[in-house]
Amino acid sequence: MISFEKILNTTPRTEYFPAYNACGEYQGYRFDGIEALAYDGADYRGEHTKIFAHIGFPENAAEPVPAVVLVHGGGGHPEDLWIRKWNEKGYAAISMDTTGYFPVSPSPYLREGFAEGLDRRLCAPFAQEGYTVTPNNSSMSDADLPLEEQWMYHAVSAVILAHNILRSDSRIDAGKIGICGISWGGVITSIAIGHDPRFAFAVPIYGSGYLGCGHSDLDYLFKRPGVQKWFAEKRFDRVNMPVLWLCWNDDCCFSVNSNSMSYLATRENNRSTCLSMLHDMHHSHWHGYTPQESYWFADTVLQGRPVPALKAEYTDGQVHYACDAPIRSARLFYITGKMRYITREKYGMTNSYMEADWQIMALDPARNTAALPENAVGKYVEFTLENGIVLTTPYTEF
Repeated sequence: MISFEKILNTTPRTEYFPAYNACGEYQGYRFDGIEALAYDGADYRGEHTKIFAHIGFPENAAEPVPAVVLVHGGGGHPEDLWIRKWNEKGYAAISMDTTGYFPVSPSPYLREGFAEGLDRRLCAPFAQEGYTVTPNNSSMSDADLPLEEQWMYHAVSAVILAHNILRSDSRIDAGKIGICGISWGGVITSIAIGHDPRFAFAVPIYGSGYLGCGHSDLDYLFKRPGVQKWFAEKRFDRVNMPVLWLCWNDDCCFSVNSNSMSYLATRENNRSTCLSMLHDMHHSHWHGYTPQESYWFADTVLQGRPVPALKAEYTDGQVHYACDAPIRSARLFYITGKMRYITREKYGMTNSYMEADWQIMALDPARNTAALPENAVGKYVEFTLENGIVLTTPYTEF
């Protein structure tokens, strides 16, 4: 049985390292004020662990402020540009390394592709007797090891402990802390929200639950024996906070049937839960945190505004669709066979992608009914709100 009860009730020992604070500028974003810290993680093979993180606060905001825990994906580390984007929206943000990396020397800032000088070791000034780094991303290959030796256990622990750090900070409104994760970070987020019910909102990006039902190469990692214990959907009945399931409709790592199933399973618990499957999104940290949907969702939830309700029903050769908020446009996305992934060249690279290409049919927002293409098998409806936010109904093959 997986339990994080001890972690949930632990505010970790935390130390700040000013020499490793972010600074400098990139794409008009300044990183001054983002602080470097290390905090105690879960024990590993008889030793304590340390976790490296960056934390930033909005400038000139009235305290206490809302906050968010940011969980990076595969190959990622603390993301200063991601932190700053949330800071500009009025949120404090902490981004921790879930794979045991630490800086070997100060650098101006950390972001995808510019994480030079990081290594999986505790060099000075982070080194301390009796401490080690957490396990690296195992791609779920360590599922047969004792629980406390598995990477996912330490990754989820790191997230919950970061949440506890935020909750203990008087500058932060403890009732307005959310979580947002990208790719593998989306998987970690999907698992964490089933164990930590205190989050005010959650935005898993790309990664989700029901990965054992997915079609991509990465999804197949979750079909291995022993990995089932980490299926996020096993605890979706405990997820009561609003969740935005945000993804790319042609993702190379996660297929949208999994995101759609995750939405349907958690929507029953909170009617503010919604789904956004973006077209032409692509897959990276930058592509994950650039769309405005995650920031809009956090603001909408915390400010108590209603999240639009969507509908799409397919009967008698027609699609019946509706959104209870004003929209710019509506479109039907469909493929002409069941979803299948193959290795193919697409978007200028060879990867695991959908075999089919999405067919797109414009829908009249004023009519709410249209003839369904006779060859449509897999399908969903996309609504673009007046403010440009994209929300979608779940993918279905019925």
